[in-house]
Amino acid sequence: MDKATQFNKVYANLPLHLRMEIVVVAQGEPFTWNSARLEIENNSDIGRLILDKLVKMEIIKK
Repeated sequence: MDKATQFNKVYANLPLHLRMEIVVVAQGEPFTWNSARLEIENNSDIGRLILDKLVKMEIIKK
């Protein structure tokens, strides 16, 4: 399972109110679960960076 798929699985299981919480800071900018999802879905550079940070934090697996 790739990192984006794992992210989506975790995201889908989050309660709605938690999706507005900051999950990661990338390039000095805070990203909520919702904003991270948009970046990851668009396969942007920042989205790939977010995925790498989530792996390092062990929120998702390699």
